[in-house]
Amino acid sequence: MAQQPTFDPGKTWKNFHQTVEQLNQGTWSLHFPNMSPPKTVIGDLKESTAQIQALIGQARLKPGMKLRAQGSRWSLSKAPATSGWAVGTNRLTGKMKIGAGDVHAGYPGTADQKAGLYLFQCGNTVADVNRTIEDKSQGRSLFTSGAANGQTIVGATACGTHGSALGHGALHDHIVAIHVVPTANSHFWIERKSRPVMTKEWIDKLGATPMRDDDETFNAAVVSFGSFGIIESIVIETVPRYQLKTRPGTAKLDEALWKVIGGLDFTAHDFFKADGKPYFFQAVINPSTDEVLLMANYRQDCPANFVPTYSLTQDPKAIGPGFDALSTLGVILDAFKGVIPPFSKLAAKQLFDTSSKTGTSGQIYGFKPPLLDVASGSIAVALTDARKALEELIKLYKETGPVPVVLGCRYVWASKALLAFNKFPIGLMISIDGVDSKSTRAYYAAAADRLEARGMDYTQHWGKVNGYTPTRVKKAYGANVDAWLKARKRLLPAGADRALFDNAYIDERGLAG
Repeated sequence: MAQQPTFDPGKTWKNFHQTVEQLNQGTWSLHFPNMSPPKTVIGDLKESTAQIQALIGQARLKPGMKLRAQGSRWSLSKAPATSGWAVGTNRLTGKMKIGAGDVHAGYPGTADQKAGLYLFQCGNTVADVNRTIEDKSQGRSLFTSGAANGQTIVGATACGTHGSALGHGALHDHIVAIHVVPTANSHFWIERKSRPVMTKEWIDKLGATPMRDDDETFNAAVVSFGSFGIIESIVIETVPRYQLKTRPGTAKLDEALWKVIGGLDFTAHDFFKADGKPYFFQAVINPSTDEVLLMANYRQDCPANFVPTYSLTQDPKAIGPGFDALSTLGVILDAFKGVIPPFSKLAAKQLFDTSSKTGTSGQIYGFKPPLLDVASGSIAVALTDARKALEELIKLYKETGPVPVVLGCRYVWASKALLAFNKFPIGLMISIDGVDSKSTRAYYAAAADRLEARGMDYTQHWGKVNGYTPTRVKKAYGANVDAWLKARKRLLPAGADRALFDNAYIDERGLAG
């Protein structure tokens, strides 16, 4: 029997990076049913579901109460914040490998994909997922990953976190099944009609209502920022375990490098001639100079007996962004613009790990402690607009004066998710990272305005600082917005149930109600 949910009456909610604060009505923490058994069973999942339903039932009895799940509180946006009860889900860490006998006969995946299906509860971090599947007993990997793996897998995917594996989608594109609890007396197992995963018998044992009569409901729920209820668990597809050999370097932003950054032409620059097209590519532009930090990661087979080790520490002597220093730096950099260019150079090396190494994906993109008072926003454009967008952002930087940011360039292929950040066939994700200061926030707002003024189609990262309005969301996603709202009403047909999971974040973007 699980420990009953515990309540913390503290009414000030903050994200881990200390950039978002919200007054609420306290936090309920859920607990995994059993910590001692060697593996998770369906009974554990059912007990977790019952905990969640009981909390939803309590909240519904309180007029005007709101409810939101929170995992690691990693988001740099207000997506997980609520004025009501926060629900701590980070202790729900159940996990299981899906057995062949539980896979639907109509599952269209390959034999390898069928052998690499895993269920993870919502409290598992991306680091937890990597430690589980990359063990030599499993021999599996994620095909892409964000740069820092302290986020819960559900929190990261629900806000559209991406990686930069060329030819692949974002982190949420691993997901093939979602178990969501929207009300006190319902819970749904959602899959795409075109990609059934679990047998009806398995879903019946869980007690969930299957929902796979179309693709649209899944495509809405997979990136829904906690607005469809509490996602209790997901099933992901994985790939055979591999290693990445990293190759860092620096280069000048000249015409040859523009062909790489603006068109992914790796034959155009000497840096790539030895090894060719990488598996993962990132460029970090310092807009105060013409220097660019490059990171090319090359995929190679992983030895069968390799035992990965994962670092959970940060160098306490690191220069640049790090914990308490950032709040002070934000004030200093606003007052003394002259120190911004050298800071940006240091920031690029600290926010983006550029050391050379070889390891599994989980080792290369290992857990990083959250940086306090760091600011981050991301804008995505089609690859065909990549150079134009970057040139506009560099011009804006020079017009507005030095800002404590760098521009990280990563590349992601399109997702089927209705509100996915990665909507373009091939998209450039421009990550604007630096210190949380007045000038940084002003630059974020001006960046979206500038691309809009130039008539460019773009999206913004849901889990970072963004300037989305209802008009901008509708312009970015068109009819997908109506389809997303329709799917939300399907899971939460009663207005009062939808109101429970509304928050200021989705209301300000025209997605509430």
